Amino acid sequence: MLEIILVRHGETDSNIRGTYCGWTDAQLNEKGRAQAERAAEMLKAEKLDAIYSSPLKRAFGTASIINQVHDIQIMTDEKLKEQNFGEWEDLTYCEITEKYPEECLNWKKDWMNYCIKGGESPALVYQRVSGFVDTIAQVHKKGTVLIVTHLGCIRIILAHLLGMNMEGFWRFKADNGSVSRLAIDDGYAYLKSLNI
Repeated sequence: MLEIILVRHGETDSNIRGTYCGWTDAQLNEKGRAQAERAAEMLKAEKLDAIYSSPLKRAFGTASIINQVHDIQIMTDEKLKEQNFGEWEDLTYCEITEKYPEECLNWKKDWMNYCIKGGESPALVYQRVSGFVDTIAQVHKKGTVLIVTHLGCIRIILAHLLGMNMEGFWRFKADNGSVSRLAIDDGYAYLKSLNI
């Protein structure tokens, strides 16, 4: 059996402002570091076979705090980055609707396939993240793997492994610094805990 532990990065100032922070390389703030330390405390007794992280500072910083107890190599992967929001990066929803009203209408019509100028669509993110987690499930047939990443990526991993595809994307919540667990046993995935 393979257990996959998903941790969302700790809080950043972008989270407080409510901006679309995809590839913007925001750092953990003080509360975010405390959230990462809480996750580290929750996971200190785990025997981790591997740690994978988004290379963005907020995720890698969270992974590094958790890894202080485990002291194993953190493997970063570009596929674990949040959606690239392109021109919408570091803007609030209100700012986006004011600045890009026509684009917002097109996005609302087909949110899954709409590609933000200079960014990527959720469908493209789904392809890269689901491909990554499928590879992880093939490489690690058993043991425990930690993945530290972003809200969108966590939603995709959960929806994909639980057979919901992108339709299940909005059904999952993962707060900053939260821990969620899945297991894959004999090819079947099931949810053990969510947003703890």
